[in-house]
Amino acid sequence: MDEKNLGKCGFYCGACPDFLKGNCKGCVPEHKKGDCFSRDCVIEKGLRFCGECKDFPCETILEKPKCTVLDRNWLLWKKSERE
Repeated sequence: MDEKNLGKCGFYCGACPDFLKGNCKGCVPEHKKGDCFSRDCVIEKGLRFCGECKDFPCETILEKPKCTVLDRNWLLWKKSERE
């Protein structure tokens, strides 16, 4: 898997219909600051992906609508493992 095709939220762009149809170049090349909370947060923290954060999954991605494409139930499960 090519890391450049992995969104900052951790979602693999290569599995996205828009990416596969050529309608999107992926998280980093396609978007700019302000487009995506997860992308902006990861870049500001100097991480490669959201999952590297010590607070993953944070309350913001659990509560803020359209903050991540990751499944809410999976995020809640990951949070319960951390606690």
